[in-house]
Amino acid sequence: MPIEQIQFELGKQTIAALSNNNQGKPLLILVHGWLDNAASFSALLPELEAYHAIAIDLPGHGLSSHRSPDAHYHLLDYVNDLHNLVEQNGWDKIALVGHSLGGIISSIYSASFPEKVSSFVCIESAGPLTEDESTTISQIRGSIESRIAANGKPIKQPNDFASIVQARRRVSDLCEMNAETILRRNVRELDNGDLEWTTDKRLRTQSSIRLTSLQAENIVKSILCPIHVVLGESGFEKVKKLMKERQGLFQNLQLTSLKGGHHVHMESVNELASIVKNHCQLKISD
Repeated sequence: MPIEQIQFELGKQTIAALSNNNQGKPLLILVHGWLDNAASFSALLPELEAYHAIAIDLPGHGLSSHRSPDAHYHLLDYVNDLHNLVEQNGWDKIALVGHSLGGIISSIYSASFPEKVSSFVCIESAGPLTEDESTTISQIRGSIESRIAANGKPIKQPNDFASIVQARRRVSDLCEMNAETILRRNVRELDNGDLEWTTDKRLRTQSSIRLTSLQAENIVKSILCPIHVVLGESGFEKVKKLMKERQGLFQNLQLTSLKGGHHVHMESVNELASIVKNHCQLKISD
């Protein structure tokens, strides 16, 4: 099944995406993790022949447009982006697959707009990350200072592709092939052969403020659709810990561990595809 490059215009913002173009099938939207892009689902998309599967690039990531200079990248703005995409296209009762940050975004969206979501597969995420309310001021100050520091520094463009692949591997559990898959969509080659980032440097600044534990628990409890959480056996320990703490809060939960790390959807592709097919098809056919 060939994968196509598509894009959506949301006002002045362009959302780039990859699609299996399986028109007429139930709609499945896939949302990637922080500093990743739609290509992280490129091996999974051809296995989802039962769906019209669309993997989006979040704003500032991959080939999607950056936010305007006077804006920033707030978690809830991503939820707004997803809702705008759904509303503009007249989509109803979609299935969601979200990885890491994409899982957090999708969990908030599923809780906030339950009438729009039929089912949800959440990969290496257990809902929003939190901070204690006692850290509120330090979070706000740190965020503002990180933005000022970023604005004062020029963008350091990549010297060559191999070096950024190795740099990404040093700070992640990605194998070389998977790192290359993601990074090829995060850079572009100029006419003179030089590379430049397509991702927005502001993505690396500190979050403005995180939710509190009680706020996150309210979100998790409000997810009404069936949710299948998939964790990597060698995935992030903080996600495993959160899952243990919150497991009893989900209303309709299945939990599976697959061989792999934080990017388990790129490592156990067939197993993950089977979970998506069985979980989402069950609810779509109801």
